[in-house]
Formats: sequence, structure tokens, C-alpha cells
Amino acid sequence: MSDGSEPSFSTVVRGGIGTVAVLCLGVWLHAADSLLAATVMPSAVADIGGLSYIYWTIALYELGSIAAGFLAGLVALTFGLRHAMAGAALVYAAGCAASAVAPDMPTMLVGRLLQGLGGGWMMALCHVGMAQLFPERHWPKLLALISATWGVSALVGPLVGGAFATIGLWRGAFVAFGVQALVFAVLALVLFPAGKSGDMHDAVLPWRRLFTVSAGVLIILAAGVRPEPVSAFVLVAVGFGLLLVALRLDGRGSVRLLPPRPFDVTKPWGAGYLMVFVLSAATVSFTVYGPLLMEALYGVTPFTAGLMIAVESVSWTIAAIVFVNAGPKLEPWLIRLGGLAIAGGVLGFALVMRNGPLSALLPWAILQGAGFGMAWAFIIRRIVSSFGQAERERASSAAPTLQMLGYAVGSALSGIVANMSGLGQGTTPEAVDAAAFWVFAAFLPLAAVGVWAAWRLSRHELPATA
Repeated sequence: MSDGSEPSFSTVVRGGIGTVAVLCLGVWLHAADSLLAATVMPSAVADIGGLSYIYWTIALYELGSIAAGFLAGLVALTFGLRHAMAGAALVYAAGCAASAVAPDMPTMLVGRLLQGLGGGWMMALCHVGMAQLFPERHWPKLLALISATWGVSALVGPLVGGAFATIGLWRGAFVAFGVQALVFAVLALVLFPAGKSGDMHDAVLPWRRLFTVSAGVLIILAAGVRPEPVSAFVLVAVGFGLLLVALRLDGRGSVRLLPPRPFDVTKPWGAGYLMVFVLSAATVSFTVYGPLLMEALYGVTPFTAGLMIAVESVSWTIAAIVFVNAGPKLEPWLIRLGGLAIAGGVLGFALVMRNGPLSALLPWAILQGAGFGMAWAFIIRRIVSSFGQAERERASSAAPTLQMLGYAVGSALSGIVANMSGLGQGTTPEAVDAAAFWVFAAFLPLAAVGVWAAWRLSRHELPATA
């Protein structure tokens, strides 16, 4: 039983510096690539065409990541962590190669889907690797390092893409990331254990559930670009219906993709997963529409708007490092304060975005990012430690997967709100003014649910072994 002391960063890293580095590299590849396309794709479209499909380069990446995340725990059980990670890296590298040589948009979309599959697989498997290879008391430190890597990726990823695009070598950005993926595959084969954590060789992969989840997410994403509110809401209803069907099918399956009753708020994991999902959905509007609104309202350059987006990621990283040594007594309060800070950021953007000035957005970006940073490691620890050993692979991989699902659903919903505000017909002053309020205010109910879930989660006691 643990004496309650928290290990230092040096102790954690000395226990497996190579393994820690590979985990961080996997997170970097997925996180940086998810933002890389934002700066690379305009140059790519100018070269290969397909402007009307540019949104799908992001949507298919997220869809692939979500589908891969749902499979990560099962694949780790089936093939072992070593081969699962190497396979994920090779899929990702193949996607980078397809994108780098793409002569047209269809080929690019295939590449982006493969990058999403491989990247999401690597990201979720890094959480699985943390749970399998390190003792539980090391998890908060490792999650802080993962958060730090994600924060650096959020800042550097768009800059890398912008640098390649500026010198006219946008294809080189995909080549650079593909080479890194091959390095990841080699290191995974060398450093990770070969054994399996479970005996799943007779299991049949649940393709019906995966197809239902993928179809539901894709339909919700498609709703975000529908100009007619009625058809958009119908698509959202159908998409959510398919997600609910997938959850019911998963609960009845002999081989499950998610832990049992993932949104049962009477259990610690249910409150934790709900908090992760709804707060991710509630905050993604700033990433999706923040740059457009700042450029339209304040006349800032895309680079300046990108830096403002990066402030949120940097504050997440700093808060994760500052609060990682918090003991068990402070942990519940950090979860609660994190939920309140995130909701406060959403409210602040709703009140300030339309009137500015630009500097007035900084406190809310910092607050929103810091809320996630101060609470994230402790949310994950409470979720994973509330399960028995047999469920921890699924429990750990489900958290980032549900986070991505929240981002995907929130992006689609924010698109519907923006279109209803008139932004879909053009950036007229009236449309921009309305969207600057509603793309944030409409998500306040979701943020409130996230705060309530944070209170539920923080009231559950940690197991003695945690």
C-alpha cells in the first residue's frame, strides 16, 4: 500500500527514460498533426484543388482518431503493446506518404484518414502503456509530461506547417512527420515488452459497433456544415441516436470497446467520462471559430490569432506542471476548481468576444486552459483507479477517445450555431456579432453539466492503493 507520498519527476523518468520518451513522441505526432493541417491545407488546395472538401481533411482525421481510440485497448490486449504501437506508427506513416504524394483531393483524404487512424491509435496506446508499464503513483507525473507534450505540440505544430507552406514545400511537412513515425515504430519494437496483457486470440473484432460509432460521428460532423437548421438538427439527432445504439451494443457484447456503463454517474468513472466529454465539447468553439472571429472583429493577422489559441494550450501545460505535486487532500478541490475555471472561460468568451479588445480575451483563454491542466491528471487517475486490473486498458484508452469524441461533436454543434447566426452566408458585421456571442453562450448548459460532473467525481473516495 502506498504511503501517500508523491514521486519526483526524476524518479519517474529514471524508471524508464526511453519508454517515457517514446510515449511523449506518440503524443507529439498525434497532437501536432491534428493542428498541422490547419496551416498546410490552404497551400495544398491551391496545388491539387478540392477546396470544397477542405473541411473533410480535418473531419476524417478526427473520425479516424476516434475509431482507432475505441480499438486501442482491445488491440493492446490482442497483440501486445509492442506490436500494437509499431503497427499504429506504420499506419500513420502510410497516411503521411499518401498525403505527401497526393495528386488530388481524394488521395489526400485517404491519407488524412490513415493519419487519423494511426495517430489516434498511438495516442490512446500511450495512455495504455502508462497504465501497463508504470506504477499507479507515477501516473500524475506521466500525465503531466503528456500534457506538457500536448501543449508544446499545440504551439509548434501550426508553426511547422506554416514554415513548410511558406517556403512552398507543404508536402515536406507530411514527409517530416512520416519519418518520425518510422522512428517511433523502431523504438517501440526495441523498448516495449513483447508479451500480451490478455488472451484475446479467439475474439472477433466488433465491426458492427465500430461502424455504428463511425457513422454516428460522421453524421454529426456533416451536420456542422449544413446551411439549413432543420436538416442540421435532424442529422444531429440521427447521429446521437447511432451513438446511443453503439453504447447499448457495446454493453451487451462479449468483447467490449469501452468499460461497463461508461456514463453511469453513480460510479467514479461515469462522472469522470461525462466531465471529459461535455467540457471538451463545450470548449472547442474557441479553437474552431476563435481565429475567424478575431480576424473579423479586430483585424488581427492569422499568426496573432493562432498565438491566442496557443495561449490556452500553454496555460494547460503550465497548470499541469504547477499542480502535479498536489496531494490527496487537494485533489478533489482541483477537480472542482478545474470544472469551474473551464465553465468560466466559456462564459467569459461569450461576454467579451464581440466587444473586445483583443487583450480582454487573454484571461479567459488562460482560465479555460488552466482549468483542464489543473484537473486532468487527477480526473484520469480517479477514472482508471476505480476499475479492476482487467479493465484498466479499456479505462485508460477510453478517456482520450471520449475527449476526441467531445471535440468532434462540439465542432459539429458549433457549426450549426454559427450557421444559425448567419455566419454560413458570409462574414457580415451582423453575422459576426451574433456568432461571437452564440457560439460560446450556446455551450454554457454543457459547461454546467461538466461542473456538476466534476462535483460528483470529486466526492468519490480514491481506493487505498491509489
